[in-house]
Amino acid sequence: MPVNAVPSAKRAALRLPWVTLATMMCGLLAGCQGATKEVLDVAPPKAGQVRRAAMQAPKPQETIGVGPTRIGLVTALMATTGASERERDVRDGALLALDELGGGELALAIENTDGSPQQLRDAAQRLASQDVKLVAVSATDAPIGVVREGFGAKGAPILALRNNALERPAGTFSFVSDRIDSAVEGASYAAASGRTRLVVLSSADLTATESQRLASGLASYNIKPLVMAAAGAEPFSGDANTKARIKDVDSVLLVGAGDADVGALSRLRAGGYLKPDAIILGSSGWSSAAYKRPELAGSHLCLFGPENGSRMTASFRQRYERPADVDAAYGFDVVALAAGLARTQNENGINEQTMKSPAGFLGAAAAFRFDKDGSVRRTCAIHQVAGGSLKLVDPAPRSF
Repeated sequence: MPVNAVPSAKRAALRLPWVTLATMMCGLLAGCQGATKEVLDVAPPKAGQVRRAAMQAPKPQETIGVGPTRIGLVTALMATTGASERERDVRDGALLALDELGGGELALAIENTDGSPQQLRDAAQRLASQDVKLVAVSATDAPIGVVREGFGAKGAPILALRNNALERPAGTFSFVSDRIDSAVEGASYAAASGRTRLVVLSSADLTATESQRLASGLASYNIKPLVMAAAGAEPFSGDANTKARIKDVDSVLLVGAGDADVGALSRLRAGGYLKPDAIILGSSGWSSAAYKRPELAGSHLCLFGPENGSRMTASFRQRYERPADVDAAYGFDVVALAAGLARTQNENGINEQTMKSPAGFLGAAAAFRFDKDGSVRRTCAIHQVAGGSLKLVDPAPRSF
């Protein structure tokens, strides 16, 4: 059965206790766009022209814009295996934000590499010589430490488009939210609706690091599952004490949606452990095929990404003749973050301290903020599996 919708304010209230509900430092899409109306009123390039330009082989170095505040983007668009769709989406999202939010204040220096450690280090050295105030790295194969090494004494913050499992050198921030973050936020949504008897069934392919992140993420919301077990295990078929402890389950978190995961859920149901109105929670790790499984009908997922029909998604589709996905939103938000800080704090205001504002920021991929350790935390939208697809039931909160 569907869970009762949880008001966004209540969802925000469940978040980390020390987070203050302060005014956002800069509503990057709401506030900052208003400050650049003269840019937004300019007609965008024709979509076909932009699409053809985007399909051309990338140059090793590109500089877009002439603003006084220079930021960098290091891609792997020149990888020997060819440019990935993800890399193109990140770059195109960043260019869209530069046009819509740059307001003549930013210049984007793009280093297109093959993703190797040496080319990433060389790219970082070139960007350091240009005194960039912030650099984003979409290349994922090489250790992010080589980029920090390339900057040497230059302390520009680095946004790594990788998840929170990343080992982050000083001054480095993760910028990608993954299935663990999605699972944790989904569990917090259920807890906000008063559900306290949670069983967590983790996928067999979960790494030790992911399992640790899942446990610590739930603990950060003071969520104490009745049991956490791999989907292939049988925590509910053991001794009488264990069976008694996990009765009346009102929520089940499935990180994965494979046969083992669904089988474990079915056994919980068949054993009478679930309350009639128990909610099934998924994660962004579910494939679209999972939405068609009858056992998962009615499940709720907390998903990251741009909101369909938003200004950013409409502009992206018009410009590039394809839909904007979460990677395009990440690229957009890199530039939006820099534009907001440059406008409100001046070019020297883009630094670790301002980026760690507990109020956070509002971007195309909803609200986000950085914790003290450089990890990223995002709000997400609640979707329900219905009719073999997803239905939005609660938009992502626009603040923490």
